[in-house]
Amino acid sequence: MLTVIACIAGLAVLLLIADSLAKHKVLRGEYHRKFFHITAGSFIAFWPWLISWRAIQVLSILMLLVMIVGRFRNLLKYNGFVHRVTYGDIFLALAIFISAIITHNKIFFAVAILEVALADGLAAVAGISIGKRWEYRVFGYKKTIIGSMIFWIASVEILTAGLLAAHNVFQFQSYYYLLLLLPPLLTAVESISLFGLDNLAIPILTIVILRLFQT
Repeated sequence: MLTVIACIAGLAVLLLIADSLAKHKVLRGEYHRKFFHITAGSFIAFWPWLISWRAIQVLSILMLLVMIVGRFRNLLKYNGFVHRVTYGDIFLALAIFISAIITHNKIFFAVAILEVALADGLAAVAGISIGKRWEYRVFGYKKTIIGSMIFWIASVEILTAGLLAAHNVFQFQSYYYLLLLLPPLLTAVESISLFGLDNLAIPILTIVILRLFQT
């Protein structure tokens, strides 16, 4: 029970830090939103080592409810600084819930959540920071080549670390196929996903493919 409370408190602290950084104009707009996205997502990725799968499922449902209510009540300000339609926060909470159901492998869960927390988060930050000169459009929405490259590189690094940690559940040749195929596939999914849907699609697809290659 204490670890569950610690997980809730950890998210609350990160949200307060993000809010404080926004109020003091240290972070604004997408930087503000992605700060919480990266830090909270990275923290959640390691929840299986702290709490049970049932607890993760319950907390993710609570997160989902908070996100939905927050939109109607304007409780969560980090979405208000982003001038575009996105439901990424809702999709991420839903992804955590589904991920905790379809796998009970701690490494698989961590890799899946880190793919959307770190790879997607860093890609967005890089895109708005240095990628504006190399933009392309998907269904009328702007994407950046730099952002996609950063996602691909981060995805490879996350997957490499995860595969090494889960060496006992994969055959050697699976490493080659996963590192060759999964990062570009996830990058493509991130590029074509609109309204924050990548926050749901990326973790689920990661777990599904990892399970397919599992021995």
